Amino acid sequence: MSAVRARTQAINQLKPVLVTADPALREELAGLGNAELFCTCAGFADVSSHEEDGEESVLWATRITLGLLALRIGQLSEQIREVDVRLARLVKCHAPQLLDVVGIGPDTAVALLITVGDNPERLDSEASFAALCGVSPVERSSGRRQFRRLNRGGGRQANAALHLRPGRSSTW
Repeated sequence: MSAVRARTQAINQLKPVLVTADPALREELAGLGNAELFCTCAGFADVSSHEEDGEESVLWATRITLGLLALRIGQLSEQIREVDVRLARLVKCHAPQLLDVVGIGPDTAVALLITVGDNPERLDSEASFAALCGVSPVERSSGRRQFRRLNRGGGRQANAALHLRPGRSSTW
């Protein structure tokens, strides 16, 4: 999901700004969890638009930068939550049993449903589903020995969905 990647990029931009910030500002924000840090930094974006000279202007610019990045993180997090709610609704309508499986959330379920497509009757066994997702073994031979390797074909997004760790979520 592109919003998750964009949020991760924004977080990765915020952290170095924080590391190089004025020691007093770093101390002010030290010990805060991610959610508290982002909320506090988002408040910095509301600073009145005045410019200072010297060291104060650097501190002011740092606060504004942290504030704008935190606002972006908040907007992207909200967008991710909205998409997750919509996806959960769709999955509950079409395949609610998927959400009962431990480790499968709405985003994983949707990736699997997209791979299955409009004709799930073509999947008559676990082997056919494994082949569709690219996780079935493929026989190969060097002439003397028989080998098995994983199928490199199949739906890459379904393959990735199958390999997500249980409990991993795309939201904070």
